[in-house]
Amino acid sequence: MAKTINTPTRVVQKEQYANPPVLKSAWLPLVIEAGRAKAASHLTITRITHASVLIQWENQALLTDPWFSEKPLYRHGESLPFDVSGLPDLTAVLSSMDHYDHFDVDAFSGYRDLAVPFITIKGSRQAKVARVAGFLDVRDVAAWTSVTIGGATLHAIAANSFAPDTFRYEQCYVIKVAGRTILFCAHFLKDEPLARVKAEFPKIDLALLGINGLRIKPLLGRQMSMDPADAARVCVELNIPICVPIHYAFNGGWFSSTFLLSHKGTPEQFSEVIRHQSSSTNVVTLAPGQPLMMI
Repeated sequence: MAKTINTPTRVVQKEQYANPPVLKSAWLPLVIEAGRAKAASHLTITRITHASVLIQWENQALLTDPWFSEKPLYRHGESLPFDVSGLPDLTAVLSSMDHYDHFDVDAFSGYRDLAVPFITIKGSRQAKVARVAGFLDVRDVAAWTSVTIGGATLHAIAANSFAPDTFRYEQCYVIKVAGRTILFCAHFLKDEPLARVKAEFPKIDLALLGINGLRIKPLLGRQMSMDPADAARVCVELNIPICVPIHYAFNGGWFSSTFLLSHKGTPEQFSEVIRHQSSSTNVVTLAPGQPLMMI
């Protein structure tokens, strides 16, 4: 990992910048001078929707949790900046859980290169589903193991204690790329795995954390994902300098919101919690398609 330079993180906007090898964005990019050694490659983070995020460096790109279609009770809640055809050439794609809105295989099978390495959860049905959909390079990764693809090393983290073949199981990922360490956690990071991440990855440069506090009303309000307070706790525990909130615009429509699901967490609430906790975390909220460049 590149040596850390003790300079403060700053978020600025620039009118001109070197376009990442990606997509045409109508958004002015955010540029973070993150105090890294100059030898490290620039890193670009682009939120697509929900937990779908592009992580780009040099001429490579990693996509998390593809979700490009909609169903009656599964709406993005925001306009996508592009569809599957607008994706850049991908180095790999990963899924953190076997849920439709995190593993939209049918829509993603329209991607132009079905030989793209697809990281799935070992012990789940994901690998079989991905192969049936036509993907040729499916790699099952077990919790607490890692896989290196291109210039990225992905460390799989069991986010909870459920078995991998159950609906409630989730994997977070610690991604080491371009001299930086990124934590990707779409739903939860429970106490035990949080402590292990803290011990094994003492320096995390950026976190992508779900914040909507999804709850299932018919199951007595069972909480399925972090709310702003939960995500802020992760930031404080891991001393996260930069956090991009994800997983908050989802909308199931009036029926779902009335009878099925509650999902009230917002980036504004998350920023407010961070502020009150006197955390050193910079919260950077990205509109769909807006690039964040770490230099």
